[in-house]
Amino acid sequence: MSLKGQRVIVVGGSSGMGLGCAKSAAEAGAEVIIASHSPEKLEAAKATLAQESVSSAVLDITDEAAVKTFFSSTGGFDHLIITASGVGTGPFVKMDNALAKNFFDIKFWGAYSCAKYAAPVIAKQGSITFVSGVASRRPMRGLACAGACNGALEALGKALAAELAPIRVNTISPGLIDTPLYAMMPEEKKAAFFDATAKQLPAKRIGYPNDIAEAAMLLMTNGFITGTVLDVDGGNMVA
Repeated sequence: MSLKGQRVIVVGGSSGMGLGCAKSAAEAGAEVIIASHSPEKLEAAKATLAQESVSSAVLDITDEAAVKTFFSSTGGFDHLIITASGVGTGPFVKMDNALAKNFFDIKFWGAYSCAKYAAPVIAKQGSITFVSGVASRRPMRGLACAGACNGALEALGKALAAELAPIRVNTISPGLIDTPLYAMMPEEKKAAFFDATAKQLPAKRIGYPNDIAEAAMLLMTNGFITGTVLDVDGGNMVA
């Protein structure tokens, strides 16, 4: 799959799934811009990617004015991938509303703003890819907020596929992916969690950022896919 001569913006591209997507896009020949709120993470990501075709931009996607300025100054491009997220897990009755709202501000409203201000400058044969999560359709304890947000994002993707056509809009719904999000867990506890989850999945393993990157490549390069939610979850939805 080639992206030679195309421009790809990855919002949330400084780590985890976003970094994996940026790496795959750059290796496929695209000019890639990774955007994140953390200058330190962006520098580390650029060092990891080590490609001249990759540039970076500091962007707080909860700041609508900043998002508007970013896309109006970036110029035309072909594909937008939004993987940026926050922390929105915990028992429903105990979770602070401010934490839940912040999660929505980043993952839903941030993605909403990015799509809104990208649409006028994205190529008509280009694409927008959101990233949700299996909790939208596979309810789990402690993930009420995340599930609600992911469901909203998937609904937005389908609506925009119709409204922004011929720009294609899709959503990737990942299962358990080994990302820096889990770095805060003690190593033994994390290993046990990953192992227990893998045993429950038909794929018999957890996912990795490159699994999401491969899905993103498919959605960017296949011009006949739009308005879909692509499950990349090791079979979680049928387990």
